[in-house]
Amino acid sequence: MLLEDKCWAAFEKRDYHKAVRLLPLVKKPNKIKRRYLIWENTSLLHLSSRNGWLDVTKDLITKYHCDPQERDGDGRVCLHMAALGNHVDVMRYLIDECYCDLMDTDCIVDTVLHKAAKNGSLDAIKYLINHHHCDPMAANNRGETVLHCAAEHIDIVKYLINECHCDPTATDLSNTIILHAAARWKPPDVIKYLINECNCDPMTVDNEGQTPVHIATDWGNSVVFEYLLSTGKCDPLAKSNKGRTALQLAKESDHNDTLSGLKKFGGIKSSHPIDSYVNVLLVGNSGAGKTTLSHVINDTATGSIVLGSFRNVGGVVPCTAGIIYKLQHRTLGNIILHDFAGHSKYYSSHSAVIENLLQGSGACVFLIVVNILEKKAVKQLHQWLTVVRNEAHKALN
Repeated sequence: MLLEDKCWAAFEKRDYHKAVRLLPLVKKPNKIKRRYLIWENTSLLHLSSRNGWLDVTKDLITKYHCDPQERDGDGRVCLHMAALGNHVDVMRYLIDECYCDLMDTDCIVDTVLHKAAKNGSLDAIKYLINHHHCDPMAANNRGETVLHCAAEHIDIVKYLINECHCDPTATDLSNTIILHAAARWKPPDVIKYLINECNCDPMTVDNEGQTPVHIATDWGNSVVFEYLLSTGKCDPLAKSNKGRTALQLAKESDHNDTLSGLKKFGGIKSSHPIDSYVNVLLVGNSGAGKTTLSHVINDTATGSIVLGSFRNVGGVVPCTAGIIYKLQHRTLGNIILHDFAGHSKYYSSHSAVIENLLQGSGACVFLIVVNILEKKAVKQLHQWLTVVRNEAHKALN
């Protein structure tokens, strides 16, 4: 292996001691450029800045005449690389002593601040905003703000929203908000924060009519997909502008985990056909007394048929409809009584069954049973109201 190649390898592998030993032995270090990951024309200065080697970075510029303005194949200068690595001391040197432009952009018009956000470099972000007053709402050529770029990193998202007052509903050129961007990444901590703390609407659509559920499905992010459904605020059957549902996207992308959950969802809908009887739906939080009420109704009926049931809620697989009775009642007439499980993990299957029922000619009556003595009751009441409201709205339209 040539000496230049050995030196490059030491920089690439972040072997500081070997790099320092080999650097003085190499002729014209400023001419050494190689492919780094997927980027061509990467110099030793790029790598040194990325590694956070301040002394080596200084030597490359002052002793070996490396150009701090030189760009790699992605249009990045060494300041971008230092920001990627979260190395504030290297950034300070490049800005203060080498006069690097902190507003310099790469080939997709990402500034240094955008790069820091994408790589989770919180210290670099605070330095750029607090000391150099960089604008966190500045957009790249896709219209993405720094908040969009930080969608994978909960600490940066909280800082930008809470300390810098960034707008979580700001859109890029595709009309996506940070919620869409966060749907790509695991775990779902950013999604949870945006929905629960920032009141972001998980049914917000982009230019293609896609909700965060579409995005999570398309990226095979089953963890975020399942969380979104558990909120009771999302419609997994919503169609994009091209008429595609999350199930269709999962099939096209061949994401097995997400596809498995969606197949259960779709199966429960088709297994409970529309009926001409009046459907009485008992919904509400767990332990509120729904099953007790259903027993009273069932016991006072003249005849009943159990269409489908589960008895042990704790051991039930999600996407189960509930206990269903077809009744001929003295007072209520002919009804189909649905006793839905109150646990949030069943909301997606409930939504599918409710949508199917509302498409029929028969009437539906909702009885929402809530135990107001429980702290979570009000929250669960709102979740059920959201499910009922969404499905009723679709039926009316």
